[in-house]
Amino acid sequence: MGQIVTTVGSEKKRPAPELKKHAAAIHCSNPLSLLQRKVSNALLYHAYEELMTKEEHEINIKQLCKLIEYNGNNHAAIKEAMRGLLSTVVEWNVVNDGTGTEDWTASSIIASVSLRGATCFYAYSPRMKQLFHSPSMFGKINLYIQSRFKSSYGLALYENCIRYRGLPFTKWFEMDTFRKLMGVPKDNYIIFRDFKRRVLDKSIEEVNTYSDMLVEPELIRDKRQVVKIRFALKERAKRARLGMPILENTVEATNRGAEIIESEAITREIAREVDLRSVLIMKFCLSPAQTEKILQEYNRDFIIEKMQIVELSSNFKNGKVKNIAGYFLSALRDNYQPIKSSIEKIQKDQIDLNEQKRLSEKIEVAYLAYREKKIDHALGQMTEVQKEHFMQQFYLYAAIPIKTTLQLQHARYTKNTVLNSPQIKGLLRQFAVQTLPELQAQLVSLEKFSETMSDCS
Repeated sequence: MGQIVTTVGSEKKRPAPELKKHAAAIHCSNPLSLLQRKVSNALLYHAYEELMTKEEHEINIKQLCKLIEYNGNNHAAIKEAMRGLLSTVVEWNVVNDGTGTEDWTASSIIASVSLRGATCFYAYSPRMKQLFHSPSMFGKINLYIQSRFKSSYGLALYENCIRYRGLPFTKWFEMDTFRKLMGVPKDNYIIFRDFKRRVLDKSIEEVNTYSDMLVEPELIRDKRQVVKIRFALKERAKRARLGMPILENTVEATNRGAEIIESEAITREIAREVDLRSVLIMKFCLSPAQTEKILQEYNRDFIIEKMQIVELSSNFKNGKVKNIAGYFLSALRDNYQPIKSSIEKIQKDQIDLNEQKRLSEKIEVAYLAYREKKIDHALGQMTEVQKEHFMQQFYLYAAIPIKTTLQLQHARYTKNTVLNSPQIKGLLRQFAVQTLPELQAQLVSLEKFSETMSDCS
């Protein structure tokens, strides 16, 4: 996840969390409430680094409230929002961005959720993991900005516009599609005048007030009826008022504390098809005219090389660069060369990071195998009466996910075979760990398991 360091005076604030959200997950039918959408984004942000390596994720309720800037003590509302994420089915990829193939999916946002004391445990279905992980097309949702919105319509418009950041306009949306994206029920505000007053105008006002961009609608009419809409996009001139200065530091860190250096973060963003124009405009403060000129005069690799040199320079790191655009233009014009020590640092840090990542992945795979073996053994030791009682309790616990799986994958699973679903298997293991005291006593934590493996290596 990218992070944005914000400052007020000389006091440094904590980095603002930023979620890379798959374009298909943004362009989806959106029946979610404001709180549900905020919670959904926060849960995905928290789980993102371990989406493909963990069956279940956990987060403290206070931590979740902090991510969405929820200051109330009504945790029942948070619980109700998560319940809604379980039971609400959404359609993904409502907007086809020109891929030429149909990729339609319907699913609940999360597959399961449970609360034990102040800790929330939640899981995603395999399909949702694949969709969310390492997206090639995405919008960056800043959770600090998200927390400022007061309505679900405003936040929905922001997400659907942020997907096109760096471009002058969004794509044209058919009005029926746009109503779905905004989460407007089919029979509400049928007359455009009512839709404009109750939904469109208010959501535009919120985006222009609370976000770091400005939007303006453009309409196409057919016989006086509005049939299409798009939005002109502009960056807010004084982003510092939102606690987001233009001089952003794109540092990414994994949950294990390994820090990826700034230049590698830029290279990785571009490699993932982030528009180079938006990087030059947003991170190096160039005007659109300057950006177009640079892209015409220099090749892509040369531009990226100078980006890295600027961000690795001691002046930039120490906050002494007052004119980042001028500094970057000088690096291009005068062909600044990297200091040898910087090159060696990049190579060494990358080697160390890759080695740490490989070791962590190896430990996690081994731990999952160990955990599954322990759970299967505990279930196998049950008497028939104990197992029957256990399964009765499990079916009550997993009633909603089982129902959702049967609805969405009816061609694949029946009531008799639904336990073969990877999602339901994961829930069964989760339930066993939560309800079997003897199993809890036998299982060691991932940290303890890691220490054991380290001792053996």
